[in-house]
Amino acid sequence: MIYPATHNITILQNSTWKGRFRATQNRQTLTSISIDSGTPTFNCGCHGLIADTKVVFTGGTTVPCGLVLNTVYYVIAAGLTADAFQVSATSGGSSISVSGSAVGTFYAATPLDLTSYTIDSDVNGLNTSTQVMTFSASITDAANGEFQLTVAPATTAPITEGRYGYDISLTSPSGERYYWVKGTATVEKTYSRNT
Repeated sequence: MIYPATHNITILQNSTWKGRFRATQNRQTLTSISIDSGTPTFNCGCHGLIADTKVVFTGGTTVPCGLVLNTVYYVIAAGLTADAFQVSATSGGSSISVSGSAVGTFYAATPLDLTSYTIDSDVNGLNTSTQVMTFSASITDAANGEFQLTVAPATTAPITEGRYGYDISLTSPSGERYYWVKGTATVEKTYSRNT
């Protein structure tokens, strides 16, 4: 299952807006992250991951220095058990090194391969459901689930200030459609010259 999320955004009138996203699936909550001599071990009961599986981390209040959220890592054989795993920055590499501590709730998920997927994203009125604009979508790294949404100044200029709803849908090559992200798009007025 593709993990659905909520993400609120702010768009300025008469300006370009860009957002990068990574579609993930099979999200699991980590029970803890233990760090021994700089090597992090990610603890998650019955995680089902095997060596060389791609994994992405999200969440947390305090992130250990050296761990970058929403980045693709690879599960390694070292330290791999049914309830724990370590990761490398490269396929077949050695464990990443971190410092500091991990505080908060962290999640691990696998990136969704977006090869041959189509992406659609619209902004509608919250009360009227009237469409006010559509984002241009482009897949930037299909194998790792990364895509970008863009809207040009000519599109944002005529939109009235206020709050709108938006969502992002992903359609698989077989026609299955998933609503992956939803949220509020707040449009704010700009004051600089238009030239």
